[in-house]
Amino acid sequence: MIASAGQMVATTIEEPAAAWLAVDRLAREAAETKADLLVLPEATYPAYWLDSAERYMRDDIERTGAVVEKFSKLAAKHAFWLVAGFVEERDGKLFNAAGVWDRDGNLVGTAYKNFLWDCDHRWFQPGPDIRCFDTEFGRMGVLICADARVPEIAATLANDGAQFIVQPTAWVNTSNIRRTYRNVQPDFLIAARAMEFGVPFVCASKSGREGDHLEYVGQSRIVDEAGLVLVSAALGGEELVTATIAPTDPKPIDIKPEHLARLRSNDPPFTPGAASTARDAASAKGKASSSTRGASSASKTTGAAKFGPTIKVKLKADADAIAAALTAAGARVATLSTADLNTFAAARCLALDGVQVIVAAGRIADDTLARARAAENRIFVIIAKDEGDRVIDPGGNVAWRRADWSDEIELDLAQADLKEFTPETNIWRGRRVDCYRLGT
Repeated sequence: MIASAGQMVATTIEEPAAAWLAVDRLAREAAETKADLLVLPEATYPAYWLDSAERYMRDDIERTGAVVEKFSKLAAKHAFWLVAGFVEERDGKLFNAAGVWDRDGNLVGTAYKNFLWDCDHRWFQPGPDIRCFDTEFGRMGVLICADARVPEIAATLANDGAQFIVQPTAWVNTSNIRRTYRNVQPDFLIAARAMEFGVPFVCASKSGREGDHLEYVGQSRIVDEAGLVLVSAALGGEELVTATIAPTDPKPIDIKPEHLARLRSNDPPFTPGAASTARDAASAKGKASSSTRGASSASKTTGAAKFGPTIKVKLKADADAIAAALTAAGARVATLSTADLNTFAAARCLALDGVQVIVAAGRIADDTLARARAAENRIFVIIAKDEGDRVIDPGGNVAWRRADWSDEIELDLAQADLKEFTPETNIWRGRRVDCYRLGT
């Protein structure tokens, strides 16, 4: 199938008509490329930053029914499948939504953002479910922006049979350095999701600044089932990117029973400094993994239950010695094999139970999945065999490589205790366990 992702230059809620002009341009271009599917960004209309729910409800903003009808006519006019972001009004509440329309303009269904990001909390409600849709090309999953940061959401789509996944998004620039751009999703996370679940991704983002509020990183892209970037847009500007993808059955979701139980549980995550549960108490006494919920039979979990200090660790040592040194310095540590990093469940459960550092024994040729495990859980990941190979920080950055001049690194373990992507986006509070479908 021929898939297109339409990257839009951000416009503000004060100029909603400008969004439709960009939509029309991208739709015409997609039709000229004979695209079977066009994906447009999150909140294609009217804007991502709404200012407030009250501002959105003013008369200059088209209501949901009118927006859905416009997108319906667009899909029918160009005879392609369309996925586009909009605001859904329902029962006095607002939802960050994405519609799916077929070639005849029929609204096949609506997906909703499940993991709300930062300002989303000010005017949106989290979506009620995580959905796939049947299309003429195969089963299609839909993620909206920050949903991709939560492995359980992509896993739910894969478990529901998604053969390709589309992502209306607005990737926000998270760099603190002027004139530099960073967002973990185009940097490595989308490739990791494609690799882990074995399906292609079509991601349509925004670029430029949205007033004084947000800046986007562009880089809309299409990625194949192996995580290879087939085509990517620039950091800035309006752009249509197009590639041929092959929908394929997702990889089986193989989650061990003890991990599945923890991922499905509404038990609260570990809280540093509060060893009040039996599980936390066991961790505080340094007991091994068989008594620690979520740890695999191949892992060991040790360390004190407290906020993390800043420690130094020497990396000219094997995995067990590095883990022992970290534990002695006061870190909460687990050991896994590097193969355990290829899927999300083991690391996720360990992070839920308070682990700050995973030492993965073995070698890796590609660190994409290891970076995903660090970033999605906000923990450190150290790869080591006979000696340390690399250290990945809770932001998913490679902080040290074996080729670096020093054989020692300083870890601020408090970074692994602070589970906020942003001040309003906590990775654990945003989990919605009742929506996840992870096993039979």
